[in-house]
Amino acid sequence: MKKRMSRRVSAITILLLGILSVSAAAQDSGGTAPVTGIFDSRCVALAYYRSEEFLAEVDELKAEYEAALQSGDTERADELGLLGPEQQQLVHEQIFSAGDIDEIIWMIWSELPAVAEEAGVDIIVSAWDIIYRDESMQFVDVTDLLVTFFDPSEETLGIIESMKSIPAIPRQFLQDED
Repeated sequence: MKKRMSRRVSAITILLLGILSVSAAAQDSGGTAPVTGIFDSRCVALAYYRSEEFLAEVDELKAEYEAALQSGDTERADELGLLGPEQQQLVHEQIFSAGDIDEIIWMIWSELPAVAEEAGVDIIVSAWDIIYRDESMQFVDVTDLLVTFFDPSEETLGIIESMKSIPAIPRQFLQDED
């Protein structure tokens, strides 16, 4: 928990420094405020977790688990058996709450400059990382542009569209009861 909080504080610090540097550059170039691209991390996570790429990884882990069971490698089977619940908790935090999706964003990192250019934004941040925004600032939703990198089905796109109007569930309500 302490490590996750430290990562979150570091990410927010970097985000704020980025906003301040873009803002300072904008003031130097005539006072135009930077345009911020925002995205709903839950939607991007949903697109990834329903992608063929992720589902193939799950199938591979299931096959490895079955092979470990059949070969009598109970240590490996137990190890793999723990991955499922851990992954499910992460998926729930990222899709239903506002858990960070750094490992998913990393997969499309090299595409972000093109997304920013297409959307006409100077910086891209998760909408959930903004706790206050002045009405004079300009925001552009880039969620749909990010989602496309995971080749979502029509069904997935429908779910994503529906979830945009639903607030994130606070993380403490997602915790498993032990």
